[in-house]
Formats: sequence, structure tokens, C-alpha cells
Amino acid sequence: MSKTYNILWIDDEHDHPEMEPFIIQAETIDIILHGFSNFKEGFANLNDNLNHYDAILLDALFLENENSETVNNKGLGASIAKINELKSKKAFPYFVLSGQPTFTEKENDILEANNLKCYNKKNADDVKELLKNIKEEADLQLDLQIKHENQLLFEVLKNYPDTARNTFISIFKGLKGLNNQFDDELYFTQLRIILETMFRMANACGLLHDKCVQINGNQVNLTESYRFLSGYDTKHLKISCSVTHFPKLISNNIENIIHTTGAASHTSVVDTTENIHIQAYRKDINTPYLLYSLALQLMDAIIWFDKYSKANNDIAINKSYWQDIDEDQYGNKFEIAAITNISESKWGTVILENGKRVSVYHGDVTSNNLSVGDPIKFTVTDSAKAQNIIKL
Repeated sequence: MSKTYNILWIDDEHDHPEMEPFIIQAETIDIILHGFSNFKEGFANLNDNLNHYDAILLDALFLENENSETVNNKGLGASIAKINELKSKKAFPYFVLSGQPTFTEKENDILEANNLKCYNKKNADDVKELLKNIKEEADLQLDLQIKHENQLLFEVLKNYPDTARNTFISIFKGLKGLNNQFDDELYFTQLRIILETMFRMANACGLLHDKCVQINGNQVNLTESYRFLSGYDTKHLKISCSVTHFPKLISNNIENIIHTTGAASHTSVVDTTENIHIQAYRKDINTPYLLYSLALQLMDAIIWFDKYSKANNDIAINKSYWQDIDEDQYGNKFEIAAITNISESKWGTVILENGKRVSVYHGDVTSNNLSVGDPIKFTVTDSAKAQNIIKL
């Protein structure tokens, strides 16, 4: 997997056919140029996606906003001022590329004041040097180092909201010792939001039942979703899945994340004051390592899900595994299993999927004319005896 570099590029001619060779030249060395024609739109996008971009490329003369009619150097000045303003959040390496002689062949006040070189877009050697320098300076940025060290994860995160990428970058910075002061409530909420997004994706491809993601109109019931995908009966929605999607370890990790990060199963918002286990834990241990462990487990889960959902993307087939839980008037679940044995005394035996053995009264065996191999529908009493038997 190649190391990609995402570059914010502001040039009023970024989409001109003449720029296509430059764009292709950049892409051949894994530099992806995201073009905007004016300062306002470009930096609005940058502000919303700080952790997505690795460097900034500016034309010398471009539009200030979408309503500007002529290009000038005001956009360049405003861009440099904004880049300096953003340093407290993220320091971006930035470069100037132009074909204007007033920038490439003469002294320029803006360039001199900011100790900048203007690369000449009409000079092949200059362009080659520019692309080389973009990669070298971007490689010094910690955010990009993190993304390159964890390429598989961040490739998957392209399908998630930008906040998911930001959350994990913060976690990785913490693991590198750069920030160990985390607000449990804030980050536990973020982890649950990422998990909620994964469950919505599972529903979109038919792996997760609609009822799990339509609680109160738009909420996701995290616990019921986990149970459904793990092959367990839901506790309240009266649905189940005949196929177990989650592997055992993924299932265990998802359950741990849900139960540890919040007291409520149906919301992504966390109030740690309601979680007595977290409160007790924090009295003795006030470190970020619990958060790190949960985040790392979630990273594995979303990487697994990306691969699994691509391999199982037939919505109709996935939905065919959805089942309604049939219950009697007292809320006892009906099971379906085949008679595995009939003793000499005419008592029958069935074995449930979880391995539990259930006895069938000899009178029911006789009255229903049951034989080994016959499937029956029934409920189970506490004494592991079949009731309400229907021969199928």
C-alpha cells in the first residue's frame, strides 16, 4: 500500500486542461491534489478537514472568493495569514507555484516577507523539485507519520466521518506520549459514535436488522446491534439472525466497548457519572490506558468489518438471515430442533444450538407420533422440558 499525500491546492486554473499533466505527474508519486479556485472555499474545506491535509500549495494570483471577478495577490496574503493562524492547531508546510514573471523572475514583497520561494510551473525542473520538497516536508508532520504508520486503518476511515479520523489521530498521539490528558466522557462518546457509524453501515448492506438502527426514529441501539451481529437473540426487539457475523473475539471486544463506555445501550452520548464501574475504576486508576485499549479494539473491529462487509455485500441474502423471535403468550421463546433420540421408555431428546439438551415427554412423543429426525417447534421450561410442542 503506497503512502499518499493529500494536498490542498488553491489555483483559479486548477481544473484547466493545461494543468492535467501536472496533476498526473503528482499522482504518479502519490501526491493527491485537492483543487479549489479561491481562498474562501479552499480554506473553509481545510478548516473542516485539518487532519486530512498534509501540505498546502498556493498559486501566486487567485480569487479571494467565489464572487471575485479578477485574480490578485490578496488571496495569497490571506492564505499565508490563515496558515499562520492555524499553527496552534496544526502547522502546515506550504508552497507557491506560479507562472507569473512578477513572482518567478523578480523580487516580490510577499515572498520575501515570508521567506518563500516561488516555483515556476513552466519549468520542469522546478516542478520536479516542488513535488520532491512537498513530500519531504510533509513527512516531518506527525499527523502524516501516524497515517503512514497505520495505513490500513486510515484507508478504512475514508468511509467514516472526519471526526473518526481525528479521534484516532489524537489517540495515537497519546500513545506516542504527546498527550496523556484525555476526557473520558468526550472520548468514550467519540468511540460510541464510530461504533454507531459501523452499525449503520452494517444495516445499509443488510447485515444488521432495521429495527436495531431505528430506535426513537434515528438512534442506534448499540447493545441490540451487538447481540444481533453476534448471533444472539436481541433482548427487547424480538429479532435474531440465523448467521453469526461477528467472530468471537470481535464480539467480545464490541461488548466490552459498549459496556465500558456507557451506562445506556441506546445512545452514543456518554455520561460517566451514571457509570458506577467507571467511577469506581477512576478512584484507583486515573490513566489513559483504558481508553487506549478500547480504541485499539475498535480499530481492529472496523478493519475487520470493512473486509467482511465487502465479502458479504448481497443485501437480499443478508436479509434472508433475519428472523423474528416467536414467543408464547407468556414471553417464552419458541425453539425449533429435530428429535435426536427416543429412549425405550419413549422419552425424546432434542439439542439446542447452544448445546443444551431438552427432554420431550413420552406422552408428547406418542401423541405427536414423533420419530428420530422429526423437527418440532416448542418452548422450554426451567426443568429443560419441551412444552407447547408442534410437529413441523
